[in-house]
Amino acid sequence: MPMNNQLRKLWSAAGYSPKIGSAAVVPPPANEWRRVYHLTPAEYAISNIAFGRLKLARFADLNDPFELIAANLKDLPTKAFVTDFKESFDRENGLLCFSGDWMSPPMWAHYGSNHTGICFGFNLKRTHANDVKYVSERITLLPSSHSSGLIADDTTKAQLLFTKFEHWKYESEVRSLFCLRDAVAESGLYFIPFGGVIEVAEVILGARCRLSVDAVRGLVDKTLPGAVTFRARRAEKFFQMVPDENSVV
Repeated sequence: MPMNNQLRKLWSAAGYSPKIGSAAVVPPPANEWRRVYHLTPAEYAISNIAFGRLKLARFADLNDPFELIAANLKDLPTKAFVTDFKESFDRENGLLCFSGDWMSPPMWAHYGSNHTGICFGFNLKRTHANDVKYVSERITLLPSSHSSGLIADDTTKAQLLFTKFEHWKYESEVRSLFCLRDAVAESGLYFIPFGGVIEVAEVILGARCRLSVDAVRGLVDKTLPGAVTFRARRAEKFFQMVPDENSVV
């Protein structure tokens, strides 16, 4: 599909910014879906395409040492509660991490192997989309209204699961949580198959990706019908990555 600025109106009507990176390349998803993005090294991306799946991350392995412990731990009961919650939740659950757009050069540098990787544009079921809240100070957990102490009710869990320090705000992170028992286990790793909660809509090669767009497009067309493949490039006027018009068909 060629570059089409008329599509931007559709994205805006669907509640997205008309400046989103994909807005002149593909139409927005249907209302029950949300378009989100996931950057990964090229070799992992090709494996994901070939096997039709995405690996779950584990909280203990994420790059933020404050994952699940955004709370102020100044008192021992809170520290004990948060520590126990982190260990027990991570033991049974994993997550998929997405971004709200793919235009950020630092995101490509940090998660897309210094722009040599690939970004997936996923349609994610809105029921599974959780926006991360960014704060400047550690949060204070309040006792449940039904208890004199802290309990892992939905409000408290959401605070711990979806709160990060404001310096991570550039990621515009969207999280999707999964029980490990509902994932596909293989050699100690866990995977979520494409086609249920997540569907691939776009495959975006980094500006420095050494793979051929045509070769990747051929693989995508065989395994992920309907997904659009193109390459990113540096914008001429802004500090952003944008679609390379020459790679859009």
